[in-house]
Amino acid sequence: MSATSHTGGGKMAKSSESKKVDPFKTKKTKTPVANANDTITPPKEIAKAIDSFREVQDQYKHFEGEMTIYKDQILNYSTEEYAKRLQAGMNSSFKILGEETMVTYVVMDSSAGLTEEDAAEFTQRWGKKAADELIVRDFGSIKFDASVLEANYDAVVEALQTLPEEVLSNLFKPMLMKARPGAAEAIKRFAKNPADIRDLLKSLKIKNYIR
Repeated sequence: MSATSHTGGGKMAKSSESKKVDPFKTKKTKTPVANANDTITPPKEIAKAIDSFREVQDQYKHFEGEMTIYKDQILNYSTEEYAKRLQAGMNSSFKILGEETMVTYVVMDSSAGLTEEDAAEFTQRWGKKAADELIVRDFGSIKFDASVLEANYDAVVEALQTLPEEVLSNLFKPMLMKARPGAAEAIKRFAKNPADIRDLLKSLKIKNYIR
């Protein structure tokens, strides 16, 4: 789609008029496309490294499912322990010892996206006050609907606020919500015991992981 503006009759717009700025700039240089048949023979040690890489990659796929089972087991235990520690005032990461190794349990100050249904279920169980304090709109989750944007591109460039209501209402995909920053610490006020904290963490989809 051309970004050049023209007046009626094919004449260029007067230089005195401000140029229309396209907020959706396109990439000006092409990325070279590699030829699928373009292969090279590397030094022997690189060839061995390639084969080893593929072998380990295949092994990883094989053991990924087994790793997930152990990971889920550790995360479930860690979340239970974190809930107890949080209620006792310890909102921090901690290490868990294995027989020969260890992992670190980390709770991030962010959450996975919550749908309106998730938020409604949360409000129903924990109350409107808890929902108002712990859940906020995730403005970063707003994305353009590419097909609607393409169909109305010139109008969008001209001015978003001039679009018809029907277009505006369908231009953006539904926005998600997320746990408010600091929610992991704040949930203690809405929990009676560690089990409640655990459930609140899950309901708010607070991100956690082991490393």
